[in-house]
Amino acid sequence: MGQVEMECQPMIESSKVELYRTNKGQAFQCNLTNRIFLEFGGITTAFKVHNFINFKRLIDNINIIDKLYDLSDDADFDIIEAPNSNQTFTLHLCDLIHLRELLSGAKFALYVNTFLNEVLGEYEVI
Repeated sequence: MGQVEMECQPMIESSKVELYRTNKGQAFQCNLTNRIFLEFGGITTAFKVHNFINFKRLIDNINIIDKLYDLSDDADFDIIEAPNSNQTFTLHLCDLIHLRELLSGAKFALYVNTFLNEVLGEYEVI
């Protein structure tokens, strides 16, 4: 059983909050483990929040425009390792764009949730 699967074991549905979902993957937050779980390309990866932000920054720093105009075989895909994880993503250009969308949506949802918790305190938003 992998590390991510072991971390998912204690998760009950009430502690699992979906942050963002696309047709290519989803991101959710576990309130028990204080981790962000990213499901993309058949891989589930657990991140601490600061590692998630660093991973998003890493993905955002890849220049898609340069890749579009680069005709070499090396520009067809990127191999990216998730921070503090044994997970490696092999991303083609379309995968990179889909992952970037998923990460951006999840990060926005994190900020909105943080803001609402600061403003509303312990009240539950329905």
